[in-house]
Amino acid sequence: MRRIILTVALLWGAPLAAQTAATPKPEIFLRVPQDGAVVPATFEVVFGLRNYGIAPAGVKLSNTGHFHILIDREAPAIGEVIPADPSHRHYGAGQIETQLTLAPGKHTLRVVLGDADHRVISRELISAPITITVRAP
Repeated sequence: MRRIILTVALLWGAPLAAQTAATPKPEIFLRVPQDGAVVPATFEVVFGLRNYGIAPAGVKLSNTGHFHILIDREAPAIGEVIPADPSHRHYGAGQIETQLTLAPGKHTLRVVLGDADHRVISRELISAPITITVRAP
């Protein structure tokens, strides 16, 4: 009887143990600037990433990607290639920071992690947009 109770208790607790041992969800964000910041025309941008890795473009490693910053644009759909143009900047060498120069006024920024082929990986790897104001010179 004790063996049955112990077996049932172990089986009942197994799903709970599996949940606590699960891999944490990835998170992507902008460390700098922060939402609502007023910045000069040229300013520092620092990318943030948790629970995922960074690898240069073209390097196909599981659970890795590289940063792209979108300026005044929505993110492409999951699996779509992130365009390469002035509104979609690629950091394929694995950079975690950069400098941007933007025209004066309000702008939205979001950071997206792309895979080795510059495709959007998942919804969790698209940051919430932030709004900044670039000061006139």
